[in-house]
Amino acid sequence: MNLQRINLLILTAVILSGCSAKITPLSEDTYLVKCEQMLGEMGDCVTLAKKQCPMGYQVINAQNETSLMTGLDKNKLVPYVGGAKRSMLIKCQR
Repeated sequence: MNLQRINLLILTAVILSGCSAKITPLSEDTYLVKCEQMLGEMGDCVTLAKKQCPMGYQVINAQNETSLMTGLDKNKLVPYVGGAKRSMLIKCQR
């Protein structure tokens, strides 16, 4: 492999790893759970929600959108990340 191809593979791996999952408190028992890793799954959000709400939770809203696009670069087809939007608005049960 040439150096340019190795650099492209490393850059692609870094981009695809994306952001880490996080929980944002909105009130005492309501949270926004975001899991925006390109290679992740909605199950990652569910796992975080279960940790945050061990007694269970109600999903108020959920979003699960991903896109992987391709483009032309000097007559070559090159993949690039379009984005990942996975989130759940949850309310913990008491």
